[in-house]
Amino acid sequence: MIRKVGILLSLVGTLFVIAACGGEKEDSSVTTVKWLTSRPVGGAIDETMREIADQYSKEQGGKWRIDFETTADRPSYLQKLKTLVAGNNMPDIIDTDPDLYAKELVKAGKLVDMKEFLQENNYYQDFYPTALKYQEFSDGSMYTLPLEYHVEMIWYNKKIFAEAGVEVPKTFDQWLSACKTLQKAGVTPISVDGIDRWPVQRYLAMPAFRQTGNQFIEELSQGKEKMSSQTGVESVEFVKEIGQYFNEGFSATDYATAQSMFLDGKSAMYYIGDWEIGAMQEKYDQGEIDYFYMPTTKDGVTDANEFCVNSGIGMAFNAETFDEKTKDFVLYVLDHYAEIYTKKMQMSPIKTELPKDVDYSSLYLRIREDMDNTGDQFMKPWDTYLDSSTNTIVQDNLLLVGSGDMEIKDFVKMIDDSIKVNVTDQ
Repeated sequence: MIRKVGILLSLVGTLFVIAACGGEKEDSSVTTVKWLTSRPVGGAIDETMREIADQYSKEQGGKWRIDFETTADRPSYLQKLKTLVAGNNMPDIIDTDPDLYAKELVKAGKLVDMKEFLQENNYYQDFYPTALKYQEFSDGSMYTLPLEYHVEMIWYNKKIFAEAGVEVPKTFDQWLSACKTLQKAGVTPISVDGIDRWPVQRYLAMPAFRQTGNQFIEELSQGKEKMSSQTGVESVEFVKEIGQYFNEGFSATDYATAQSMFLDGKSAMYYIGDWEIGAMQEKYDQGEIDYFYMPTTKDGVTDANEFCVNSGIGMAFNAETFDEKTKDFVLYVLDHYAEIYTKKMQMSPIKTELPKDVDYSSLYLRIREDMDNTGDQFMKPWDTYLDSSTNTIVQDNLLLVGSGDMEIKDFVKMIDDSIKVNVTDQ
């Protein structure tokens, strides 16, 4: 009896192994592409790409699918990505800025040349030139594909401005003067998200961009320029000046709080991009708020229609796994992305006629027209240039400069010392 049970169990085990092998064979017939992404689940890009992937999978008879692995928190995402790459487990698709880490991946031969891919397949000319330029390295090469396109502006409360007798500033001096007047009137001039750091860093980048375009930050990141130079010091001085007009405790203020302060009329201005059209729409339609772009400076090298324009985090592809199936999917994305994405009231990096079945708001159409009329130069965020160690030092200590708790000379020395240590191509 024991022997019979043993034989029976053995047969069951054999059948289980056969079934398991059969299951593996069935799975292996499906092409699976893994995308490690840092875009918010439920966001416009996430929804658009999932919709396109589902469409493509159906057209492939279910023999193709994409596996999304999302880590929206940027630092956690970068740590996970670096760990996977170091362990030789780089996913098929990743999200990355055209930054120094991406350069390392390119040097190691791990990324696909997307400029070459777009040109070979006749899609390069279909993009807005600035959207592609944003993804380029300083040598003009491009390894990341843009999925978004944005302009950044200063939103303002029209009623607060009128009551304080303040006009929309056209120059940096006028901007600081307006802040001073608003503060004297008992109004918080600007609400700022200090927790995420990058909004404060934008203020540091503004004067340098007006004076040199992106030349200063590019040379600073390479160790060919110093933060202690005239351009660098003047940029830090601007943060110290305008920082006195930020909301109290801005260093501990998060994104949602800074935005709600502005929308609730508790601050007169707020810096953010067109990705917040949805949040601004109602107040704009009611005539309560409006926007202006980065003011200019005397003898500057950039014009009033040149400011921070970006195409965000790029989509990059693993050179080792970029096979015909993956290429075919990317071409499918390029054919369908713009129409689906713009239907979600988003600005597409790929030129397209707006679908006629969507009722676009006047605000959306106005900003879209602005984007069509931007100049050739654009302010590229500093965190895409600086090495990670220096960038962290800049972002953390800039909060102290803005709050008046750090001297300018100490800040610039700290940055110059960090670049000297961390930048090897000097």
